[in-house]
Amino acid sequence: MRMTTGADRAPAWYQGEAADRPGLGRLLYTADRFPLFYMLNLKCGCTFIRNLLYHLDHDRLHPDSARIHAHDHEFFKAGQIPDDFIRNSPHFFIVVRDPVDRFLSLYFDKIADLSNRTDAWMRQRIQKGAGLKIAPDLSLTDHRQNCLKTLEWFRRNLDDGTEGRTNPHWQRQSHMLTRMLPLEPTLITLDGLSWQLPVVLESLIPDIRARMDAVTTRNASHKLFEPDDFLIPEINESVREIYAMDTETYAQTRLTWGEASTTAEYH
Repeated sequence: MRMTTGADRAPAWYQGEAADRPGLGRLLYTADRFPLFYMLNLKCGCTFIRNLLYHLDHDRLHPDSARIHAHDHEFFKAGQIPDDFIRNSPHFFIVVRDPVDRFLSLYFDKIADLSNRTDAWMRQRIQKGAGLKIAPDLSLTDHRQNCLKTLEWFRRNLDDGTEGRTNPHWQRQSHMLTRMLPLEPTLITLDGLSWQLPVVLESLIPDIRARMDAVTTRNASHKLFEPDDFLIPEINESVREIYAMDTETYAQTRLTWGEASTTAEYH
């Protein structure tokens, strides 16, 4: 049975007046049981967070947890919640990620992994546009060259408008984050999510740590090489240039939290 979603009604916890018209909340996920708000950025832990939201409402894992994004109709959006309500919430969070890690995850998951048939269309688009060499037995040098070509194509797509529509997988995190700043979200880092998210949600959901532990599904990309062995200055510099604002936001968020990262397992 299809669950009634936030597109059909406000979540059960909300007893106030519906917004006169959908505000920024239409871009946010919430839960039916808990007044929390989450803005999704792809390749920033969204598979884990979506599964966590489902678990919070149903006390169990989603039956198709690995493909949770194909079940968007089962989730609540906050479109009927007034922006002022969201602005005053201490439980509105956005996950940000180091742009280099995000890019490498995208490359190895969507482009280099030829067994990923779900995203074959994306791989083919980037391959054609960037002129990539795609084969199952590419060398380390080949993959590095593919990364540099992909980044140059991303730059043209993002900045020149000459390569068609931008896909959210490589859109800058700042694209949506900038729109949300008036609502004063709490930013947390993907690599610090295991301890930062409980800080944000524990007053609302006392057992949030146990809930997080119960969500075992991960979308960790299979990297063919260790990042320290694979990354070269040219790739790092290209990512930092194209995603300069994302780099700054991530660094500032880590500084704000004031502790070193602890894990990168949530994807």
